Amino acid sequence: MKTTFKISSLRFSLFAISASVMLLFMGCSQEDVQVPDNDAQNLTQETTQTRASGPSASGQGTISLEVIPPNGEGFRHFSFNARVKNNGSVQGGGVLTYIGGQRNIQFDIDCLEVIGNTAVMSGVVTRDNQNPANEGSLCWFKVTDNGEGANAAPDQMTLFYTGVNPAVYTCTNNFNEPVYDIEGGNIQVKE
Repeated sequence: MKTTFKISSLRFSLFAISASVMLLFMGCSQEDVQVPDNDAQNLTQETTQTRASGPSASGQGTISLEVIPPNGEGFRHFSFNARVKNNGSVQGGGVLTYIGGQRNIQFDIDCLEVIGNTAVMSGVVTRDNQNPANEGSLCWFKVTDNGEGANAAPDQMTLFYTGVNPAVYTCTNNFNEPVYDIEGGNIQVKE
């Protein structure tokens, strides 16, 4: 019988709390604020400007370079995305998988530089399943969006470089590294 009494008391307490909260919210009212027309126009323009999308780059595909030793390391599949947020910071990440060795590298992108149809990105390696000592290293790569459709040239990407010097591994450095055609994928770069 005590158990029944405790459950009934608990239910009554919950009901009383719920009713009190409901009465509290019913007592609140929405404040009616009048904004002069010119202020409303300025507010709308500011909101539109802060919501505009910034530069971005994303894509996925495969690069096949048989000349890169050891055998199979030249075959790699990649996917990434990066965008400049409204506050100017960069948010993104990606995965690079070496198909022959099944090496998988995950990385965050914290720097994005877009110039025309080319995007340079850099960030930090967050996971490397075959070389955990590489985690925390900086990374850098560049992509080129060559358009859409059957008549467009293939999109391109450099190799994925890692190191520790922040003065080198930053998206503000646009190295003259060779770019390679990607297969079975697409890259989108937007200014």
